[in-house]
Amino acid sequence: MGSIKGYISRQLALLIILFSLFFVICFPVAAFEAVSLSAEISRLERVALNQNSRDRYQAFLDLAHLHRLSGNSEAALRAYDGALAVSPNDFRVLLEQGRLLVSLGEYERAASAINALLSGNPDRDIVIQGRHAAAQLEAFRSGNIQALAALADDPLFGEYRSGILYTLWKLTGNSAWENRLTREFPHSPEAKIAANGVELSPTPLWILFPGRDSISIVPPPASSLPPTERRSGEADAVGAAPAAGETTVAGETVFLQVGLFSREENAASRAESLRTAGFEPQMVRRHINSNQFWAVGVSGGADMNATINRLKDAGFEAFPVR
Repeated sequence: MGSIKGYISRQLALLIILFSLFFVICFPVAAFEAVSLSAEISRLERVALNQNSRDRYQAFLDLAHLHRLSGNSEAALRAYDGALAVSPNDFRVLLEQGRLLVSLGEYERAASAINALLSGNPDRDIVIQGRHAAAQLEAFRSGNIQALAALADDPLFGEYRSGILYTLWKLTGNSAWENRLTREFPHSPEAKIAANGVELSPTPLWILFPGRDSISIVPPPASSLPPTERRSGEADAVGAAPAAGETTVAGETVFLQVGLFSREENAASRAESLRTAGFEPQMVRRHINSNQFWAVGVSGGADMNATINRLKDAGFEAFPVR
């Protein structure tokens, strides 16, 4: 018996050695060396910028993926633009671009990508995903949740339903959506998050409404402030005491957001447009996924609904952020 075991052991050892030699010969060690993110991005950029390369399209997609994973959303958007330059009206690229823009609050650019997608002739799966993105966009941009709420009961959107319910709950603060989420999808990631059952890590891939819990109000740049506007003593957080007559909910000042921008100069331009229309704009610095953005809006004032209607009449869509 012992000799049989010894024979089997020797044969197994021989097989392992032969397999190891085969692996080394066929797959050189260099193939397993770690490649730094910057080196891989540089390599892909060289391929993407080579006009004669047949791999340009895939290189742009790979660049977008790496940039999103590393949190560089602006670079990811440039990579998507590059992919679309190689393959115009690519529905899947338009979808990913639109989703990323929604997550960043770049609603006008997101609308352009999603509308281009839906006006084309994509397959059924892309249409469903595009309609989902369009409903999210409408809810985030204007506060109108009707389209998104309708999808929650549409069988076509069953695989998105837990995320839809979570988003509706986060947007409205209505516990009825949370109750439905935890009742219908108790084991979903969104239900676990709602129950504080998991610890969230910041990620640029979490395509939901940008967090409202990291808002601090800052004055617009000096170039967009009139000479007479007071700069000192301004509120530096949403929780600061509201001015007399301002709308408050549970002790919180209501801020009506009309835009969210990744570039401060674009936010300042929107603030100037509001000022020209007769409003007193505020710029709000927000930190989302470790990136900095600027929200632009106005105080809800004594009558938030009246202020929203005034903004709408002036051509601005707004929704309350507390």
